[in-house]
Amino acid sequence: MTDYLTATPPGASALEDASAVEAGRWELPPSPSLVLDGDHFEHPSPSRVHNFLLRGYDHSPSDRQMAAVLLGKDPQARVAARATHRHSEQALTYLAVERGIRQVLVVGCGYPLRPYAHRVVGRYGTARVVYADADPVAVARARAAMAVGPPAHTGFVLADLAQPATLTGLQAREVIDFSRPVAVLLHHVLHLMPDPHGPVAQLKNMLASGSALSITHPTGDLHPRHVAAAEAATAAGMRMWLRTRDEVEAFCAGWRLAKTGVEPTARWGRDRRSTPGSGASSAAYAVVALKP
Repeated sequence: MTDYLTATPPGASALEDASAVEAGRWELPPSPSLVLDGDHFEHPSPSRVHNFLLRGYDHSPSDRQMAAVLLGKDPQARVAARATHRHSEQALTYLAVERGIRQVLVVGCGYPLRPYAHRVVGRYGTARVVYADADPVAVARARAAMAVGPPAHTGFVLADLAQPATLTGLQAREVIDFSRPVAVLLHHVLHLMPDPHGPVAQLKNMLASGSALSITHPTGDLHPRHVAAAEAATAAGMRMWLRTRDEVEAFCAGWRLAKTGVEPTARWGRDRRSTPGSGASSAAYAVVALKP
């Protein structure tokens, strides 16, 4: 039986520019006016605000102003951002080690910070990772951040969760074999959509048995200051939809929940007694679901 961890993805052998696939790079669709337009940075971007909270470097004055709005209502917003960032590595490690999944689709990759998903999964075998985002600047920045040492079997695509088919298009299929298990990361993206249930359901239907869905989602369940921060951000122009534990679990309907089910990000997969107080500081839920 062919091992999907090392198998060549469908169509890769027929590509004329095989080196581009091996190097993990290809040209983005031409959109210089969109990428270079200074107006793009006049409005805050959720991914750049998150980058600022993590003390990254990819942010603008408008992003810092929005971060100040959040911190004004929730002084622990940086702690929550770090908890979410650490959870990404934890979830990827679990999926690679305990579930044997080495193919990953990062939806809403934003402005990635180390450790990169392909590096985490690559510790345990050949990793095939696609970073996807609807923001062309974010995709270009993600590719540039990794250009010093182009990772093998890694791609970067312009795609939108609102149109799930764009996430599994030809470019993504140059790297990922969607007939075999794939881990889809929906980390801090669903709260930016008023009703993402339809797109998530469509995306789940596209995945093979044995695939996984990893979600992190801001909530107002854990502390009133999280609600205040979301309301302030929405009023300032960055709309957010917080969801309850049950609403987050609903995204996983029909799939089996892994580990401890839906938990605050800093507590997921851990003994509750060993992480006192981590729920309120997380500001978000985490869940990993497995497709039967």
